[in-house]
Amino acid sequence: MATQKENRASPESKIKSSFKSIFYKAVNIAVQGFNIKGEVVYWNSFSEKLFGFTEKEVKGKTLKGFFTSESDGNEFKKYLRNAIRQNKPSPKREWKITTKKGEVLHVLSHIFPAVLTALPGEESIAIAMNIDITDSKNAKEKTKEMLRQMERFSEISADILSIKDEEKLFDHVSQAVVDISDFGKVLITYFTDTPPYREIIGHKGIKKTDLERLKKAKMPREKYLKYFEKSVKIGSQSCYIPHSSKDMLDKDAVAPGEKTYPKKEGRWNREDNLLVAMKDARGQIIGIISVNDSKNGLIPTKETVRPLEIFANLISEIIQRHKLSQIINKSEEKYRELVNNVKIGIFRATPAGKFLEVNPSVVEMFGYTHAKEFLKIKTPNLYENRDDRLQLMKELEEGNLAMNKEFMMKKKSGTSFWASLTSTAVRDNSGRIIYYDTVLENISERKHLEEEIKRLSITDELTGAYNRRHFNQNLPIEIQDAERWRSALSLIMIDIDDFKEYNDKYLHLGGDEVLKQTAQVISSIIRKDVDWASRFGGDEFIVTLHGLTSTQAAKVGERIRRLFQQIKFKPKDEIVQKTLSMGVACCHYSEVRPRRGDKSKGAPTNYEKVATELTILADKALFKAKKAGRNQLVISKEAIELSRFTK
Repeated sequence: MATQKENRASPESKIKSSFKSIFYKAVNIAVQGFNIKGEVVYWNSFSEKLFGFTEKEVKGKTLKGFFTSESDGNEFKKYLRNAIRQNKPSPKREWKITTKKGEVLHVLSHIFPAVLTALPGEESIAIAMNIDITDSKNAKEKTKEMLRQMERFSEISADILSIKDEEKLFDHVSQAVVDISDFGKVLITYFTDTPPYREIIGHKGIKKTDLERLKKAKMPREKYLKYFEKSVKIGSQSCYIPHSSKDMLDKDAVAPGEKTYPKKEGRWNREDNLLVAMKDARGQIIGIISVNDSKNGLIPTKETVRPLEIFANLISEIIQRHKLSQIINKSEEKYRELVNNVKIGIFRATPAGKFLEVNPSVVEMFGYTHAKEFLKIKTPNLYENRDDRLQLMKELEEGNLAMNKEFMMKKKSGTSFWASLTSTAVRDNSGRIIYYDTVLENISERKHLEEEIKRLSITDELTGAYNRRHFNQNLPIEIQDAERWRSALSLIMIDIDDFKEYNDKYLHLGGDEVLKQTAQVISSIIRKDVDWASRFGGDEFIVTLHGLTSTQAAKVGERIRRLFQQIKFKPKDEIVQKTLSMGVACCHYSEVRPRRGDKSKGAPTNYEKVATELTILADKALFKAKKAGRNQLVISKEAIELSRFTK
């Protein structure tokens, strides 16, 4: 009886029975069977999940309409027929298909023939196995787009950094915003402490009458912060203010767009506004980029504002450099004023070191009360390093003039000070120097100011750690040293977990305390005068460790992580403990011996490139630590070898 029942079963049920044990529950593989007409004869469970249609809905039908283009649909049928008629599998092929919900997916398909005795005459069918590759496809496209953007940013950055004129600089910056973004109207403002509390430093597409009105509007930082609180947040530092919420805006500080758009959901409106914050190294907003006149007519998304946010960070650094330059210029003006008021020392002395004449200022400068006492000493005794005097005399012998020589001089009390000396030799008829006249200035204040300016230019003001500029300048040098000494060098990239949420909840003062404590913990663990730490970004630090492999560096990182986790922060009378995520990467020396007969010395190491690659490896490891759940350290599986050919 069982045999008779089996013989009465339909071919279709036999097909399903044949495939069920093999394909029906195949994980992540959509398996379908097609006859010579291209009609579906089998449809496994993952096909239902991928396409959104049940087997009942598609059985006996072709996949016409599933493909985004008619040509792809025809090509697919051709692959099916070839597989059946020629009894050969098709090459793997990517297709774009549309699901029942209207989503567009990318699938990788492989079609091969099969013969089923369940069908009349042992009819052949084609089996299609499809894998969803949408995520990887999108990731590749995003990577390509990011590379294109980075190339564009590099071009723009090179252009911007070569411009010294302020007006031309910010005009170029404004045009760059138009070029890289989806908007044709741009206004760049920088916050100030005096009314109208902002300076419009760049603009494009703004009418002259509107610009004059905008310049007069009082717009302190606090107003913009309220906009960010009440509007739609997009990305990490942007907010979208739809026209339906335009009443929150100060009318005198807004210039509506010129273009009109269809009144449809998801479309831009001329009265919409997009604001992108420019932040300094401490994460404080220093200015705003506001844009209008969308080119594609769509409301912004996280993806479309990303280029603007990246560029906003670049602009922020340029503005900070510009402001630092202004500070330095003012400092130089103060220095010139100081020099004009300072007393100048003058003396005449012989090459043997005997003073012939001195003025009261030089006597006072060296801490003496009476000129008679000063005239008794010898000139070599005035120098902290006696070799400096020998250098001065050598220049006078060779050229009669030594200008603006900066030496450490020594007072009567033994204390030192910086001085600038200009000396002129006087010779007799035989050409021998009989004496030389020297003008001497105490430049200790200027030296101190120069050192302070240098310190400010390489130090993060909030945390006291080095800043990113110092890191970028010195990491290639450190790598070169590691290669020279045949040693290793490791980086620890550190990120404060959930810092943005903490900063939003407890405000910037609370966030600043966390940043300072992070720097202090790092400083207490690493080796003084050997290793050093830099503030890499808003809540990111990077530690440079000399002579340590990635495994050794990981031990240092774990000590930092555990110590930081024990700190109890007390914002708003609450007790909060924070955690750190870390990524470790290493470069190390690897000796390469040339083959017999190979006289090449090998290409020199590109230390700038190695520094960039090493930083990227540490950043990738950090990303894995964050993705794995935070509060942990991940060591990069990749390491960079520093190689030199040796005999």
